Amino acid sequence: MLRRCFGLLALSAVLLLAGAGSAGAQDGEQIKAYAVDIAVQRDGSLLITEVIDYDFGAISHHGIDRDIPVRFHYDGRYDRVYPLHVVGVSASPGTPAQYKTLSVAGGQTRIRIGDPNQTITGEHTYTINYVVRGALNGFADHDELYWNAIGHAWAAPIDNVDVRVHTPATITKVACFSGPQYSSLGCDAATSNGTEASFHQSHLDSYSGATVVVAIPRGVVTAPKPILEERWSLARAFERTPSTVGLSAGLLAAILGFVGWMGWRTGRDRQAVGGAVDAAFAKGDGPEETVPLLHHVETPVEFEPPDGIRPGEIGTLIDEVANPLDVTATIVDLAVRGYLKIEEIEKQGWFGKADWQLTRLEKNDPLKDYERTLLDGLFAGSGNQVKLSELRQHFAARLASVQAALYRDTISQGWFSRSPSTTRTMWHAIGVGVVVLGGALTFVLARWTHLGLLGLPVLVGGFALTLAAHRMPHRTAKGTGMLRRVEGFKHFIESPTETGHAQFDERTNLFSEYLPYAIVFGCTEKWAQAFASLGQQATDTTGWYVSNHPFEYMAFSHTMDGFTTTTAGTVAAATPSSSGSSGFGGGGFSGGGGGGGGGGSW
Repeated sequence: MLRRCFGLLALSAVLLLAGAGSAGAQDGEQIKAYAVDIAVQRDGSLLITEVIDYDFGAISHHGIDRDIPVRFHYDGRYDRVYPLHVVGVSASPGTPAQYKTLSVAGGQTRIRIGDPNQTITGEHTYTINYVVRGALNGFADHDELYWNAIGHAWAAPIDNVDVRVHTPATITKVACFSGPQYSSLGCDAATSNGTEASFHQSHLDSYSGATVVVAIPRGVVTAPKPILEERWSLARAFERTPSTVGLSAGLLAAILGFVGWMGWRTGRDRQAVGGAVDAAFAKGDGPEETVPLLHHVETPVEFEPPDGIRPGEIGTLIDEVANPLDVTATIVDLAVRGYLKIEEIEKQGWFGKADWQLTRLEKNDPLKDYERTLLDGLFAGSGNQVKLSELRQHFAARLASVQAALYRDTISQGWFSRSPSTTRTMWHAIGVGVVVLGGALTFVLARWTHLGLLGLPVLVGGFALTLAAHRMPHRTAKGTGMLRRVEGFKHFIESPTETGHAQFDERTNLFSEYLPYAIVFGCTEKWAQAFASLGQQATDTTGWYVSNHPFEYMAFSHTMDGFTTTTAGTVAAATPSSSGSSGFGGGGFSGGGGGGGGGGSW
C-alpha cells in the first residue's frame, strides 16, 4: 500500500512538472502555425516551401534561424548528403526578410533570417523556399519520400502543422509519425488523393517533430540514388593496398636514390690527375677527377704547416666548417704571434668560475682578413682589454663576420669553388622546400583521396635532403692536395717521430708556435706529452699567456684545454643584448527520414 502511494505521488510530480514546463513554453515564444509544401520533381529533387508563423512574445529578437540537416551517417564508410539551395525568403509586412546561409556543426545548413540592426517582437510570418537533391529512396516495388517535414530541434512548441506533398504520379501509400525523436506515434491525419498527400498535426511540444512517408510507383522519377560522400578517416586517407604500398615504396626508393646520387655527384672532392705527389701539390690549373670512394693515400710527415697555412684555415679545410674551435685556435695563434695577451683570472670562492682577460698589443704586421676581423671584433667597444666572459653578450654578430671572412679566405686560396656554408644553406633550403611540398602533397592526397601514402616519400625525401646538405660541399683539386699535406703535418703533431725530434731542439719556441695547430687537431695533451717526455726545458709563455702557476707541460695543456673549451662555448653561445531504410512496414518513426532540423530566434 505504501509503495502504491509513493508511485502515485511520483506520477503526480511528473505530471505537474510537465504541465509547468508546457505552460512556461506557452508563455514565451511559440509557432502558431507551420505549413510545409513539398513538390517532388521528376529529376528526384524536392522543391520545398515552408511558411512559419512565429510568435516572439514580448522579448525582442532579430529574427529566426532555420537549421536543416544536410549530412547523415550512412554506413561505416560514407555519409549521405542532401545538397541544398535556398531559392528565396520572404516575410510578412514589417518583418525583416534578409537572410544568409551558414554551415554549422553537425552537418547542417543554417538559414539566418532577420536584420542584425533591427529587433522585433510579437507575431511574424516567414516563407522559405529551397531545393533539396538526393532525398528520395529507391526500393524494388516503389520509390519513396521519407522526410522530416518538421524537425525535432525547435525549442518553441508548434501548433497547427500542415504538410502537403505533390508528386508526378499517383501516390500508392502514405504514413506520418509525430512526437519526440524516435517516436512511432501517428499524426492526427495522413491522407492521399491522386498525386497529393496531406498530413496534419494539431500540436507539437518543444523538440518534437513530424515525419511524412510517401510512396510512388517506380520509374516515374529518375531512379533514386543516395548522394554519398566518403567520411574522412586516417585509415582511409592512408589506405594500404598492394598498389599504394608498392607505389609508395618504389617512389621512396627512387627519391632516396636521387638524394644519394646528388650527394655522390656533388659532394665528392676533386683531385689532380696523376700520382700521389701530383695530387698533393696540385695548383688547381690542371686536369682533375673525382676522388674515388673510400680512397686512402699515405701522406708523408710534414714538420711545419704546409705553405704557412694558419690554424683557422686548417680547421675549416678539414671539416668544411668555420666552427668556434677554429676561431678559438686563431685567438691563441694571434696571442702566440704577439697581437694580444691572455691573462688567467683565478676563480673566486667555491662557486666562482675561472675567467681570462684579453689585452690587445701594439703590432702592425699585416694580418689575413679573417684575423683582422676577429681581432677587431674581440675588442670592439671595450678599448684594449676585455674579459672572456664579457664576450657572451656582444660577440654574436662579430662571430658571423669572422666565419664569413674565414670562408672567403678558403675560396681565395682555391680550396673551395664556393663557400661551404653557402652550399650547405642552398641544399638545406631545397630540402626544406621539398619537405613543404611533400607535406602539402600528403595533405591534399590524404584529405581528398586514399593515396596519402604516395605523398610520404616526398616528405621523407625532403628530410633526407636537409640531412644530406652538410655533405654537399666539396674541395677542389688544390683543396684536396692541401688537405693531404695537412694530414702529414697532423701526424707530426699527434705522434712526433725520431726524425722530428730535431725540430724540437732547433726551434726553442716550437711548443707555443704549434700549440694552436694542436688545438685544431684536438691533440693538445699529446703535443704537451711529447715535450714532457723528451725532458724539454720549460717553455717561456709569459709573452702571450700570464698565469700565477709555474709552467709545466701537462698542467699547461690542461689549462689550455679549459681555455679553448670555455672560449668556444662563449663565442658559440654569444647572443645579442614566434540512412536509406523505408518508412513503411513498422520501421518508420518520427525523425527517421531526411531533412528535419529546427531553429529558433536570434
